[in-house]
Amino acid sequence: MRILDKNVQLALYFGVALWFGVVAWLAANGVFISAPNERPLALAIAFASPVVLFLVSVRQFPGWRARIVSIPPVFLICLNGWRFIGLGFLMGYAEGLLPGGFAWPAGLGDIAMGATAPWIAARVAANDEFRFQKVFLVWNLFGIADFVDAVLLGTLYLWPGFTSGVNTALMQRLPFVLIPCFFVPLIAMAHITLLEQRRSGAVMAREE
Repeated sequence: MRILDKNVQLALYFGVALWFGVVAWLAANGVFISAPNERPLALAIAFASPVVLFLVSVRQFPGWRARIVSIPPVFLICLNGWRFIGLGFLMGYAEGLLPGGFAWPAGLGDIAMGATAPWIAARVAANDEFRFQKVFLVWNLFGIADFVDAVLLGTLYLWPGFTSGVNTALMQRLPFVLIPCFFVPLIAMAHITLLEQRRSGAVMAREE
């Protein structure tokens, strides 16, 4: 697998930092906060649009795709370490700040991914062929499914009329809003990249 050169690495780091800065600035200005009777569309767009644009760009621009799939897989796997932040969801539930219907599945799913990421990274570092085994595929698919589940539940608990109790309004405010608007799509992109790397490797193996 071709390794990214330093200029491309710097460009990617700058792009991610700029993205983070824009999201933080918008959040500080209350852009993602919806009224009780208003659908949380800004939050949904902030999550979905980067992922959709990433998927389209990877499929439509071969040069960009080549650079993306050249990112070291161990680095992408290790990004999942931040998902221990799922403990914060459980703490929020314990304090009555988040609904259990969101906090438990989202929190436990993230904790599971954060706990297994070091093992997955170690297996890939020791033997790159592990990336082509079913365990690696299932791990990535579970990671993506956990994100989709958390975002859907988080949106549902903000939907007008869905609940009269505790909702997920906390996730619209700093610093929590950075999770669905930045960290979740970023790690979702990492999983997509890992699957693209796996697909590219399988194609190359068949052609040899």
